[in-house]
Amino acid sequence: MHVEGITLAAVVNELRQSIQGGFIQQIYQPLADLLVLKLYTREKHSLLIAASQDARVHLTEQKYENPSVPSPFCMLLRKHLKGGRIEEIHQPNWERIVDFSVVCHQGVYVLRAELIGSHSNVILLKDDAVVGALKVTSGQRKLVPHAHYAPPSPQDKLNLRMATKEELFQALQAHADKSVKQGLLGTIDGIGPRSASEIVLRARLQPEETIASLSKEELGALWEVIDEFFSRIVRGNLEPCVYLKAGEPFDCTPFPFVSYSRLEVRRFERMSQALDACHRERHQEPFERLTRVLAQQLKHRLNKTEKALSQLMKDLADAERFQEYKERGDLLITHLRQIKKGQRQIEVEDLARGGKRVISLDPTLDPAANAQRYYERYKKLKRGVEKLTERRHELEMEISYLQNVGVQLEQAENLEELRELQAELELEGSLSRSSKKRSQPVSSGPRRYPIDGFLVLVGRNGRQNDALIRQANREEYWLHAKDRPGAHVVIMSDQRGAVPPERVLLRAAQLAAYYSRGRGSTKVPVTYTRVKYLRKPKGARPGLVTVTREEGTLIVSPKEEE
Repeated sequence: MHVEGITLAAVVNELRQSIQGGFIQQIYQPLADLLVLKLYTREKHSLLIAASQDARVHLTEQKYENPSVPSPFCMLLRKHLKGGRIEEIHQPNWERIVDFSVVCHQGVYVLRAELIGSHSNVILLKDDAVVGALKVTSGQRKLVPHAHYAPPSPQDKLNLRMATKEELFQALQAHADKSVKQGLLGTIDGIGPRSASEIVLRARLQPEETIASLSKEELGALWEVIDEFFSRIVRGNLEPCVYLKAGEPFDCTPFPFVSYSRLEVRRFERMSQALDACHRERHQEPFERLTRVLAQQLKHRLNKTEKALSQLMKDLADAERFQEYKERGDLLITHLRQIKKGQRQIEVEDLARGGKRVISLDPTLDPAANAQRYYERYKKLKRGVEKLTERRHELEMEISYLQNVGVQLEQAENLEELRELQAELELEGSLSRSSKKRSQPVSSGPRRYPIDGFLVLVGRNGRQNDALIRQANREEYWLHAKDRPGAHVVIMSDQRGAVPPERVLLRAAQLAAYYSRGRGSTKVPVTYTRVKYLRKPKGARPGLVTVTREEGTLIVSPKEEE
């Protein structure tokens, strides 16, 4: 399924509104012909550029497993574009080309995506010279560094943003002996076979009719359909659709197609969402599948735990009224002589609270037994409060743990990390163990960042976070995003007790913010203290600690690398 020029134009219009002006935070190349740019405007975005047979550009919610060693082209893009701002997004005419102009400290670069089937490519340009290309050979062109960039050969078709009706009719005459569909394909920039067939159908023409056989009225009807077709794209009057055939994605269109009226359709608000859904179902990766499974299981477990806590809080509120039952027992003992067996209630003077108070009685019990009944209820509820309070603490720790795992799942970068998370969750009983026996994954180890003679370690999951604290020296510094789920960060040094300088502490705080739920925020508070001020509560889940003394808080912007 190839993305046509008009579909690409719809995506470009959306990208201008959502990511133009945004900053490139990171670049990945999970597959040989696929790039993912992590962007930040006022929120996080992932831009996918696929230079494959299914060439396309759109925002994505998919997750891909990234290789441990980036490709040379990926490293080149990081070197020149990381931290840059996307100044402009441009599509030349209706061609299947998108230019991302990126302003960096080294100047202005253009990341060009050529989405032309088997010749699709991604090229980094500066001043019309090639800096690097995903594919050095593209058709007859050689795209080597420092060479002058030669664009794909122009197709010399009409740009309907500027062409008039008369110009269209005149251009069609060059294809007078061809069918209307073939004439449209040879004349109009931005349409492919699917759109051409749709235009013919909407104009109520026969597919086999030739251009020469069309009457003046039929040409007029054809113009009206074409004009409306392109005007909807320019105006942004879209109703993105994914059409299914036998339950599988078949095509993706910017608005409903009459020619697909018999197919099952799914509608979306944005073109990127439609393209993403279409290709997600067609090309699911193992990384993405496991991410989805774990996310669904985690959500189910978290909802279940939160509901249990909500019900427990109601039970606890009722149980905390235990003191009232002791007060009733005391009042009955004080007024024991006034009670007669068989009474259902008694009104007594309550000196402590003031005024009269009505107390219910069991008519089958004598006065002393009624008082004893209230004392027993008091003792039972008091014991219940202690048990409920303990259970509340357990549920709160479980919720905190699951929220931490949720962040770790969102930020997992490869299949190995996902399997470690899955094994940890099963071992902790937070997820039911798979019926299939699986060997325990080898730990990937924490993320490592050498900074000015110190080594900053960032845990990838709860068990790694615990290991970091166990292995750290008591005087070494520990950091964590304040009041939000995130990774543990420890600053280590070869010199025992060495105090990290302010710059190292600041970089470690930026990493703690980046590997937390605050990654998409502009400013995140990060608390820091020495390891000796951390305590592991009894029965606490992996990665959960209590800070007995905070030594400071830094307000930083989340940042992975300098």
